[in-house]
Amino acid sequence: MLKKLSLLLFLLIAGLPLLSSAAEESATAEIISLEIRNLSTSVDRLTELLYSQTQQNSQQTILRKLDIAVAYLNFRSRRIEQLERDKQRSNTSRTRFEDIIRQWEQRIEQIEEQTGNNKDRLSKQEVQEQLKMLKQRLTRVDSELLEYDNKIIELQSQIDSVEDFVERHLELE
Repeated sequence: MLKKLSLLLFLLIAGLPLLSSAAEESATAEIISLEIRNLSTSVDRLTELLYSQTQQNSQQTILRKLDIAVAYLNFRSRRIEQLERDKQRSNTSRTRFEDIIRQWEQRIEQIEEQTGNNKDRLSKQEVQEQLKMLKQRLTRVDSELLEYDNKIIELQSQIDSVEDFVERHLELE
């Protein structure tokens, strides 16, 4: 009996680590399962944060582009205003040249009516040369006016395309 008792005790002592090992494996499995669940939750949270941050970055990029677009619109508007002033000055010059040309043409007519000597013919030639130069200046002013018009149209086109961008991306809430 002692042998049986010893054997039973021996088996209990030998089996205790096995029972303990099974309990530990079960606890370890539960811990691993809990850690996997926590890890899965953390990954979900990180995914949501990354998505949110990506949207914020996208919005910040659009806002930066809108700021640049508004600054560009201001710059181009001021440039168009400057060109309009320059065009107005050229228009004024054009009007003055037209008035002067009319005066010179009237003077030529007067000289032609009074033509009598070589001196009058020389002054008529001088007046005609002056008139020719004034007409050339008038032609240059006309071409400047055309250039101003073309530049203004080009700048206005650029402004229109930037305004379209701003309207597409600007959400008024």
